[in-house]
Amino acid sequence: MSDPVTSSLEVLIIDDDELTSARLEILVEACGHGALTVASIDEARQAMNAVYFPILIVDRMLGDGDGIDLCHEYRARHPQKGVYIMILSALDSVADVNAGMVAGADDYVSKRSTDVRLIARLRKAAATMKLKPK
Repeated sequence: MSDPVTSSLEVLIIDDDELTSARLEILVEACGHGALTVASIDEARQAMNAVYFPILIVDRMLGDGDGIDLCHEYRARHPQKGVYIMILSALDSVADVNAGMVAGADDYVSKRSTDVRLIARLRKAAATMKLKPK
């Protein structure tokens, strides 16, 4: 039986900025989880159709739409399974954060956050998901 604290989760990273995607992939893997990076909503939908991801990290401003749309869509797709959605965005006003949370995000983090803060948020997401039924 795997240890619920250390078992690995698959994380889908949706961001069209290559540097941000690479940074997030490194952080996710440093936390002991698998990471798949895609650059568009269309690619995210393809990945989500193929695999269940318990954690999504979603950018708001993507070339083919607003990442918030994926919050609604993915949460509706897995009503019986736990899903943790973190929006990571340069849009970080109070109104932006509120819009993300209303859309179903579990967390909304500024892209200006430090790696230490991002790792803490990833650990919170993983701990939350390991407590939910699969």
